[in-house]
Amino acid sequence: MPITDIVIVSIIVSAFAIFAIALAWGDYQTREIARTSRARAAAGANVVALVRAASTESPKHDVRKKAEASAA
Repeated sequence: MPITDIVIVSIIVSAFAIFAIALAWGDYQTREIARTSRARAAAGANVVALVRAASTESPKHDVRKKAEASAA
């Protein structure tokens, strides 16, 4: 195999390798965003559920006390 062919093939292979690394990095970043969003959504859902449960059991002034107690 001539030297020019080796250089051309290595350039093509390195371009594919760089593209694969870029795709892997993008996938990693996307999964990290999804994990963070899921955690935020879960935390928000728990707070809403606590406030709704407390509001059905007692007057509004007790809801604030229960929410503050559960947050602390």
